[in-house]
Amino acid sequence: MHKVPNERQGLRVVDPDQVCDATAVLADHDELSRAATVLDALGEVNRLSILLALHHAGDLCVSDLAVSVGMSDSAVSHALRLLRAHGIVTAHREGRLVRYRVAEGTARRLLEVVSEDAVAPMKLHAHGHADPQDVVTG
Repeated sequence: MHKVPNERQGLRVVDPDQVCDATAVLADHDELSRAATVLDALGEVNRLSILLALHHAGDLCVSDLAVSVGMSDSAVSHALRLLRAHGIVTAHREGRLVRYRVAEGTARRLLEVVSEDAVAPMKLHAHGHADPQDVVTG
């Protein structure tokens, strides 16, 4: 049985099996909306910079993020509020500081893919080990 919605039954279809498959993979509208939100967040250079900084350097507070990405504290705070509202970053308190991190899920996986092209291989200082993206050349 093909899964073409009733309102689209009777429309001209060249390959019903492929239409069925394409319709089936698009069936979960809530998950599609969540994925689109993540892609939207990654599509703006300042938010992407914040997310890459968090992804590679680890948990950071607003002021450290602001210095890292070259933005004001208020601009970083605004971006983090948006990212947090969409579940892309989480926050945790350490005394008086609030530190942010990239949440598990789609955003984290996409940042791995983006990092392959956008992040230069280097040894990171804070963690005392090489970033997993490092490329060792002989």
